[in-house]
Amino acid sequence: MGWLGNLLERIAGGVAGAPPIELTFVPSIPAPDIPGIGEAIEPDSCYIELYLESLRLARARQFATRFHGVAYSFVTLPREGEERAQLAAVSKPEKLAELDKGSLDHVITVSKQMMGPTAFRGGPVSLEFGLFSVKSGNLLTPLLDYITRVSSTAGISYVGAIKPFVPLITEGMNLIAGQLQDTALEVGVDTDLTLSTSCAAAIIARPKGSIDPAKLSLDEDRGLLLDGNHLDCGYAVFSLRRTPNKSDYGEIPELKERYAAFQSAIRRGKMMDSRDALTAFRLATIASPDLITTDARRLSEKANQKFKEAFPPGGIAAFETEVRVEKLSEIGLYD
Repeated sequence: MGWLGNLLERIAGGVAGAPPIELTFVPSIPAPDIPGIGEAIEPDSCYIELYLESLRLARARQFATRFHGVAYSFVTLPREGEERAQLAAVSKPEKLAELDKGSLDHVITVSKQMMGPTAFRGGPVSLEFGLFSVKSGNLLTPLLDYITRVSSTAGISYVGAIKPFVPLITEGMNLIAGQLQDTALEVGVDTDLTLSTSCAAAIIARPKGSIDPAKLSLDEDRGLLLDGNHLDCGYAVFSLRRTPNKSDYGEIPELKERYAAFQSAIRRGKMMDSRDALTAFRLATIASPDLITTDARRLSEKANQKFKEAFPPGGIAAFETEVRVEKLSEIGLYD
């Protein structure tokens, strides 16, 4: 259990005057307008993404000043050949910045990506997800801005790039959430999910068991409805989506580096050096925990085709052929 899980336990116990309730978490609600919902998720066959879809803030009414809406996510999931991957993100979208009490009755549609396409290897996906209101204009605002910048710098996809920033993000949010006079947890969940299909889920500021999940649905703006009526409490709707493609494959550092070495050897017209560099790239691609098997094979074959174009039968050197030098991201993995 992470810091958010501990915070939820304290709130459920009535610490610091908070209502002694366990919030409602519904792991699957109908969402026909969200791309991919209901599509099968199978190990090593796709990537998964996390999106914050919509939300409603309510507890921020305790603040006399303006406030920020802040979303926090922390996901851990199996990673091939390595310890479980950890991906953390903090988002303060423009729609959640400098709000006032007049915004409390509005459903805010965000559709903000919190985790980019990450290879799904099977097994449970652990998720901490929290929606906070943070008082504006005090000492917390600079800290919140800093954590948001750190999260943005880390990015939302490549696991290795995010790893050094995870402690900064989680510890920073822990500090903010600990300021009970200036921070309100709207909704939050700490849970393990077994994914078989893409799904939309909701965290609702109502006591567990007080809402019939079968009566929940989303409107065209992804606002949450109960029996066809908009809920008047705080909530967050998020989705875990299947995607067959990893659009940022060209930014995986070890693959990017080895492909650049391969391209450099081709530019020099060195057939043996190119073959060695191609082998190094192929092995790194096959071993990459960030690519599913079909993409690793396809990427390796694309590079092999590039080698054949550079050094066709007959021993013609690369500098005598028309071979375009390209970045890894330009190789056209999904063409």
